[in-house]
Amino acid sequence: MAETQSVVNQFIQNIQQTESSFNNNLATVVNGLSGLSDRQLIDAIGQLNLFDELINAGYGDALNNLENGYGELLQDSIALAQSRGIAFTVGEGLQGLQTLQELQTADLLGEAQSHSTKLTNLIFQNLYNGRSADDVVSLLKETKLEDYQLNVAVDTAIKTFDDSARYKVFEGQDVRWTYFGVLDDRTRDSCRETIENEPAEGYTEAEVNNLKTPFGLRGGFNCRHSWTLKA
Repeated sequence: MAETQSVVNQFIQNIQQTESSFNNNLATVVNGLSGLSDRQLIDAIGQLNLFDELINAGYGDALNNLENGYGELLQDSIALAQSRGIAFTVGEGLQGLQTLQELQTADLLGEAQSHSTKLTNLIFQNLYNGRSADDVVSLLKETKLEDYQLNVAVDTAIKTFDDSARYKVFEGQDVRWTYFGVLDDRTRDSCRETIENEPAEGYTEAEVNNLKTPFGLRGGFNCRHSWTLKA
């Protein structure tokens, strides 16, 4: 059984390993560009493709491993349905989940593209203005791909997919839903209201979709809550 947090943690761990290897390659790139004339530097930067370098350094493998995590989460929802005597039929529901996964993966690829562009900009502007290769390499190492923004992006994506998979597998079935997660001073008002106003028997599907925290959206970006079946 896959847990959303373990899927997220594995991806972040893979990114940390990727970044370590990638930064070593960056030092070689910067040293090769250092000392070029302005014209040579301009031409070389035009040919530099750090996005491909990042993908080959392990970001692509990290996304492939994440794809396996998506599959495990979906299988967990299907197994839960089967344990309740509900058969999930392959069709538009599955196709929609595949589309959601593809869009989320594209978003994570966008994070890598944005990071690559930022690094290329830092390399050019600093070498162009006369900074040493060592200074530039140190600056690049301080510019992290594995940062809060990426952590939140993948956490939100995985939890959204997990919620969506559970919803689609049980869509239209006579089941009740409960909203679970932490309740503290950081909890959004909409999430607090959903938790505190939950009926003893749980919410119906229609009731959930009329709340401010419906399936998929929940409390919004970086929400710490999820929908699951009422026991």
